[in-house]
Parts: sequence; structure tokens; C-alpha cells
Amino acid sequence: MKKVLVIFMALVVLATILSAAPSIERYMAPSAQYGSSDSSSSAQTAASLSEMLYALGNLYSYLDTNFLYEIDSQKMQDAVISAMIDSLGDKYSYYITPEDAQEFSEETTGKYVGIGIYLTKVNPAYIDWEDPSTYMVIVTSPFPGAPADRAGIRAGDMISHVNGVEIYEMDANEASKLIRGKENTPITLTINRGSSVFDVTLMPEEITSPSTEKGIIADNIGYIRILEFSQTTQDSFRSDVEELLSQGAESFFMDLRSNRGGTVDSALGIANMFIPDGKTLMTTKFKEKSNNKDTVYTSTGYLAVDENVPVVLLVNGGTASASEILTGALRDNDRALVVGSQTFGKGIMQFTIAFMGGYLNITVAHYYTPSGADIHEIGITPDIVVNVDEEYSDEEMDAYSAFLNETYLQDWLEEYPEYTKENILAFAEHYKDTGVPEELLKLLMRNEYIYSLDYDKRPVADLDFDTQLIKAVEVVKSGITIEEFEKQQETMSPEVRVSEVTVI
Repeated sequence: MKKVLVIFMALVVLATILSAAPSIERYMAPSAQYGSSDSSSSAQTAASLSEMLYALGNLYSYLDTNFLYEIDSQKMQDAVISAMIDSLGDKYSYYITPEDAQEFSEETTGKYVGIGIYLTKVNPAYIDWEDPSTYMVIVTSPFPGAPADRAGIRAGDMISHVNGVEIYEMDANEASKLIRGKENTPITLTINRGSSVFDVTLMPEEITSPSTEKGIIADNIGYIRILEFSQTTQDSFRSDVEELLSQGAESFFMDLRSNRGGTVDSALGIANMFIPDGKTLMTTKFKEKSNNKDTVYTSTGYLAVDENVPVVLLVNGGTASASEILTGALRDNDRALVVGSQTFGKGIMQFTIAFMGGYLNITVAHYYTPSGADIHEIGITPDIVVNVDEEYSDEEMDAYSAFLNETYLQDWLEEYPEYTKENILAFAEHYKDTGVPEELLKLLMRNEYIYSLDYDKRPVADLDFDTQLIKAVEVVKSGITIEEFEKQQETMSPEVRVSEVTVI
């Protein structure tokens, strides 16, 4: 009966979880004040829930009495909770079991062993075999400088196998643990990119995730790359801004490429540093019976940068969630020019709460940009579109996979250790007959050079091969203001309102 009681109480606690405020909130939202409704529909729901719990209690009692083998009550408890969350049909809502809780907590500290990618995976219960995105792992973004990034894995890539093991019917946690691998043990991922399928072999290593990187580039441009939005990112960013201003920064670039998001309060705090008092930053809408009020977040005028200082945002398909909140806030308030490619499109928010020794990550709100735009599953189109995600042929991807399994990069680095544009161009020329596209060869060698340097010696930005950044610098150097740019856009037809550059 003790086991029956444990599982029954777990179900009761789960059923009443919305009656308590979250103990851990990874995303800023109004304080949750959950309560019961007096409506007849709520009463019917309560009755139905009571009947379900009673039936499940009886079922467990029957199994405990009659099932031939020993019952793992912890495993059953985790399965029941997971099934309840999975039944919501939301890929952003999931349960972290007590077994995985420590690993989950370690990841949130920003230091762990792995290959350095952020990923998502639809629950196996919702597989559509005609849609690979429902059964493969989707790379949201690679972590800068990590093994995956150095090998050229990018946002939007899909992983089908790990060391030859199919991961289609694994949940996100199972797939994540397998993909992470172990230190000093090679791991081979099967990557699906468009119509191409190829293998990449990586060596997991200790990953440390700073939240920002900064520097002065190209004639007094203050460049800050925001790698993630954690609780400390806002303070780190303000410190970076102050330091760059003291060094003579006359404009600012915020690089949000491959930033999957994080804490919303941090993103809004950064937006607040650029937007005058009283302007809308974001609107959130909650479920009516949650008793959370729809909220309009506005700026408080705590400016860190003068309103006349030009600001450019760099975005791509890995720019998601809190990154899109910051992008929408600055763009809709005419405070920044957005350069890059279409963003990810995540317009919903989650609470992460401690529960039964693990964690629940639950979608609780929809958010809208200041103009009222719903970007969920759509994303944000930049003002200046610069596409760099080139599609390669199957033959080129086969050549790429074979190339990575050789020691060409390491051999070249050993023979030509100096990081120069000339050495990178020479590498691409030397290996052009391998079948790997020349642009890809340049990027691979550039990555190898950069990440072979000590962290404090790495260049903060690449003005030789980073096409999106180069385009953004050109715009700033032209001296055009955001107001002038907007006027130019108004005179163009809708079909040509954005400037488009495609790398070939």
C-alpha cells in the first residue's frame, strides 16, 4: 500500500500543481496566482479528475497484487507524469525526471561535457512519418566554439542517428543524453540538411558558456555577442556597453545569431537600455482561468545608450524566444536595424518548476511584439535579408563528411599556425579538389584557427568571411539613419522592401 500511496500522491500533486506559484521561473512573467474556478465546467473537470485518480489507484493496486514481477514504482511514477504532460500535445512542455534532474541543473550553470548544441525534439507520441521534423532532433543552435560549431553544424540541421543508433522514438531527454556523449569518446552524428544526409564525427569536451562577448570593430563599432539570456546577462551586457562607450564606441551591434533565448526579464532589461520611457516592449496573454492578467511590459527609461546612437541587430534561424523578444522590441520601436535571415519563430513562454524531485517545463503564455505581431512559428523578417545558409548537393555533403573524418584541418594548422586571411584562402585553394564547396572550406579552417587560440586571444568578430556582419558594417558606414532607411522602404513596392544578399 505504501507504493500505491506514493504514486497516488504524485498524481494528486500533479493534478493540483497549478494551485501553487512556480518555485523556479526561467522566464519573466507576472507572478502566478492560480486558483479554482466556480464554473460548472470546472466542477465537471474536478469530478472527472477525481474519478481518474480513483481508477488509477485501483489499477495500481491490481497490478501490485497480480503482476508477476517486481514493480519499479519510481519508473511508473515518472511514466505517469510524463504521459500527462505529453498528452498536452505541446513540444515545449515536458517533464525532467529525478534521474535527469542533476544533469539538467548542471546545464543551467553553464558548464558541462558535450558537443555544444541546443536542440529540440517532438515527443514520440506525435510522430508524423511524412514529416522528419517530428521524429528527428532539430539543432536550434550550435554553441560558439564548441565541437559542433567548429565542424560546421548549424541551426536547422536535423539529427537522425547517433553512432548509428536511430533516435526517432526517443524522447528529448533520451536523445539529448545520447548526443551529448562522454568526454574523450568520439561520437558520430548523422546529419540531415535539406535533401543531404551525411555523418560528422565529434569529440565531446567540457563546454563553458559565457553569456556575452564584446569588442571594438571596424571604426568604433561596439560589438556585443549575446550567447544566451541568463539571470546575469543583463548586468554583463550593461557592463560591456559602459566599457565599449569608454573605448569610443559610436554605434552598437548586438549579435543574436544562434541565440536560442533564456530568461525573458534579461532580454527586456537589455531592451530597456535603448528604448525611452513609456514605450511598449512586449505583451503577454495567459489562459483566462489561470488568473494571470494579460500584461503590457513598458520601458522605464533606464537608458545606457543615447537615443541617437545607431544600433544594428544580427539574427538568423537560430535566433529564438527571448532573442526574438529583444529583436521585436527594438525593431518595432524603430531603435535598431535588423540584418540577417528569418528568425526561429517561438512566440510562447514557459515556466520551469521543481516537481517530485524533477522539473516540469510548461507553456503558460503567448507573447506579442510591440506592434502586436504574433511571431510564433513565423519568426521575424530582417530589414536587410542576408542569406548564408547555402544548399549543397548530395555529392558535396558526402565529400564534406569524408573531409571531416580526415586530419586535413589539423595538419594545415600544424604547418601554418598563424591565423591570417591569406592562410585560410590558401587552405581553400589547396583542398578545392576534394569536392567540398570552397566557402565551406574557408569557414571550417577559420573556425579551426579561431578555436585553437586561447579564449582571451580570439577575435571577437570576423570581418573577412562573416557575410552578414560585413553587410551590416557597410550599412553603418554608409551613414544612413534608421529614419532614412524606413523612408526608403516606404517608397519601394512590398516585393522589394528588403535588401537581399545571397552567398553563393
